[in-house]
Amino acid sequence: MIDEGRMQPSEALRYFGQVARHFRDRARLTHAELGAKVGYVGALVGHVETARRIATDDYVLRLEEVLDAGGLLAAALPMLEEERRRAESRPVYVFVVEASAQRLPGAMAAKLLRRLARGASAAQDDRRADE
Repeated sequence: MIDEGRMQPSEALRYFGQVARHFRDRARLTHAELGAKVGYVGALVGHVETARRIATDDYVLRLEEVLDAGGLLAAALPMLEEERRRAESRPVYVFVVEASAQRLPGAMAAKLLRRLARGASAAQDDRRADE
């Protein structure tokens, strides 16, 4: 996910999102409906369209097939790879929390431990719908 205020989405990501939205609108699908068809959560559809997320190759190829985009979405794969490299090269901010997971309420501790286990580059919106 593009971090709040740290990295602005590029024009290329905004354009890709607009093209993806055009094809979704043409198919008359909501975010949730398209997400179900491609096997991802509906929120990811919206985040890609608003350039808050960089689409994975798998996601783009599924969109291409479901939306019958005539190769226009798949043609963006090299550009999206470059955007991923750009995002990975951004600075990483580390925060130290003075608390023990054992002292946090159960649900909060579990959520914190899951996030720590996934690492800094993992994002919660990229979960597949079938997981």
